Amino acid sequence: MIHGHGDDRYLFNYNIVADFSSNVYYGGWATGLQQHLTTCLQKVRNYPEANAQRLQAALAEWHSLTPGQILVTNGATEAFYLVAHAFRGKSATIVIPAFAEYEDACRANDLGINYLHWDDLQPDTVFDTDIVFFGNPNNPTGAVLHPATIKQLLEHHSKTMFVIDEAYVDFTVDIISMIPTLDQYPNLIIIKSLTKTYSIPGLRLGYILSSEAVINNILPYKMPWSVNALAIEAGLFIAGHRQEIILPTADLTWEAFHLIGALRAIGNISIRHTHTNFFLCETDKGTAAALKQFLLQTAGLLIRDASNFRSLTPQHFRIAAQRREQNVLLVKGIRAWMESF
Repeated sequence: MIHGHGDDRYLFNYNIVADFSSNVYYGGWATGLQQHLTTCLQKVRNYPEANAQRLQAALAEWHSLTPGQILVTNGATEAFYLVAHAFRGKSATIVIPAFAEYEDACRANDLGINYLHWDDLQPDTVFDTDIVFFGNPNNPTGAVLHPATIKQLLEHHSKTMFVIDEAYVDFTVDIISMIPTLDQYPNLIIIKSLTKTYSIPGLRLGYILSSEAVINNILPYKMPWSVNALAIEAGLFIAGHRQEIILPTADLTWEAFHLIGALRAIGNISIRHTHTNFFLCETDKGTAAALKQFLLQTAGLLIRDASNFRSLTPQHFRIAAQRREQNVLLVKGIRAWMESF
């Protein structure tokens, strides 16, 4: 999906005062990262490592894995396409609503697709497809699936590969990452993104974690040099300073819950419970597209029209809480929208 994601400000000729449409951490770059990248600019004169080997080793050390269990990618999206390519022509289940690139990657690689709604996903759910995709936390709802449930699914479906998108795992206080269990489950693939937590979406940096056997099956489909030199350097800096660069998750979720309370007080909006700083809303007046346009024109605020998520409606929109003063502007803008009817 080339169009239809969050942070689509480039499509609009408005001054964006606050962006609630993107789930990227609003705090900006980690201290020292910009200076580090500035000193590395000369590296763009040469080819980067063909497979980002130094970063692969650093990430392996970070997660207590072997380098052969890591595949560095050009953002998490490349990872989804690589996994789908490795399963080309087979069958997939996508737990919805979900990030559209799971489906797009499967369609591009001729996988037959089944859909299961997140609310119907249970420990005893039976899958009969070759591969299953879901986000944990889920995008766009912020819902989470806890490890005990995932372990049951993995154990009951030894012939099915589970692909878990952990792009937003740092945005929840719940301990849900499955990385510590990787060596126990040969049917587990985890996809990570460094762009959201560390505010570098323009660099495109993610990675796949799995068994060495699975990574070796995926590797032939990856083109060399897909991860550029500056992205590699950013990843090395982050890995080397990970103890110092810690997302203020409790503060983010507190602001989200405060914003949810203020929005509910307006009325005419239903909001799904979330475990993250972003959450899914549904208006009973007008459409999300019209609300988005109203907020852009009147206040320079950008929200995510979520109507293109499979299983959602034209009334659904997603919000990622920002700083308190920006959240106040959003509440004011949405209240004005509701009062316009």
